[in-house]
Amino acid sequence: MAGSLVQPDHKQQARQPVTATQCMPPLILHIPHSSPLIPAEERAQLLPDDTALAREVLAMTDAWTDGLVADLDLPARRLVFPVSRLVVDVERFPDDAEEPMARKGMGAVYTRLSTGERLRRDDPAERERLMERWYHPHHAKLTDLVQRALDGNGRCLIIDVHSFPSRPLPYESEQTPTRPEICIGTDPHHPPFGTDAVASAIGEKAGFVTALNRPFAGSIVPTSYWQSDRRVRSMMVEVRRDLYMDEETGEPLPAFGNIAARICRLLEALVTAAA
Repeated sequence: MAGSLVQPDHKQQARQPVTATQCMPPLILHIPHSSPLIPAEERAQLLPDDTALAREVLAMTDAWTDGLVADLDLPARRLVFPVSRLVVDVERFPDDAEEPMARKGMGAVYTRLSTGERLRRDDPAERERLMERWYHPHHAKLTDLVQRALDGNGRCLIIDVHSFPSRPLPYESEQTPTRPEICIGTDPHHPPFGTDAVASAIGEKAGFVTALNRPFAGSIVPTSYWQSDRRVRSMMVEVRRDLYMDEETGEPLPAFGNIAARICRLLEALVTAAA
């Protein structure tokens, strides 16, 4: 579930030239919010008790999104952020001055829960530690994957995989109660299709009620390429959670396998249309 259109900063890592055996496919699956894991050393900095924190993790995690795309029948590299977005949200701008969600205490390092209550204290030193430990290494990996895809193929398509709750959470800007089954987000500087209507038509043909850039908008592009390299294209695909999971327990529904297969076919059709 992406909170804003972001093209995060990153720190470059040394990169070896791509050889034939290392050649990257042009498709990258970016899965940033699927993990509920909060390492013990990071839990110590969070203020809510275990019950409240578990409730927030359930609300904010894009649970099972890695499994939804596990059987995609296309060559792709996957980048899954290994810990909860409550530790660090890699879909936010690194600078709070540039991140709209920071006004709600939900920039790259959250200080507020989705309900507005305190998650952690304001601590610039702790924020910098978290960014160095989790945020910057993740974006260095993403940038490296994109560059290797460009080196090997001359193009790159990023699919940013998310989910969203069937009812808006208090922090969300879009509070319309009726929500589509699939949200497809795009970046106008890195469009994967000739027109956004192509994506909407593909979603509807796949049998999903589909909306463009609603309830969430945009898709991730690393800073090195944002607004400067149109060989990098990006789309966000968000799945409404009640299609595949019990939102009260977080467990997958019996229909999970069928929905996952349909999502994979949808992504395959979107990638074909973007080729």
